[in-house]
Amino acid sequence: MNPGTVLKIAPWGRSGVVLLLGVLLLGACRGGGGAAGLSPADEAGVRRVDTLFAAAVNAGDIAGVARTYGPDAWLFPPEAPPVRGRDGIRGFWAGFLRSYDVHLTVGADRVEGRGDLAYVAGHYRLETRPKSPEVPVLAPEDGKFLEVLKRGSDGSWSYAMDMYSANAPAK
Repeated sequence: MNPGTVLKIAPWGRSGVVLLLGVLLLGACRGGGGAAGLSPADEAGVRRVDTLFAAAVNAGDIAGVARTYGPDAWLFPPEAPPVRGRDGIRGFWAGFLRSYDVHLTVGADRVEGRGDLAYVAGHYRLETRPKSPEVPVLAPEDGKFLEVLKRGSDGSWSYAMDMYSANAPAK
């Protein structure tokens, strides 16, 4: 094609083509119909992990807490380095649960995902009671969390990444 040659794009003109491209782009960004997002069953499965986690923490069930994490999960506790792998995470929570009786409530504020990945943004309330006089008393804590969950080959969901922090004022 030579410079200056006019290409007739469509009988409805340039604005019609721009509109058509916009509609196609919007459709591509939103994904296809029912495939987008989590199914109700998947969302329930994702929410169930938080329920199992809180129940295990409240029961002091270290093995139950560890089961909510995938084998290669990462935990990002506040003011501490990341903890990698289910065994490391089990050790992290074991130290805490051996020192305190815990009452934890969690609430999911947003649950989304696609395919075998999901994320949950939520809030928690943590109340503790030391199990011995040598253990420091902790004030009740309100905080937030962000979790990434992965569906395993058996169809169950578990934490792949877990980050939480208190809603304390900035220092």
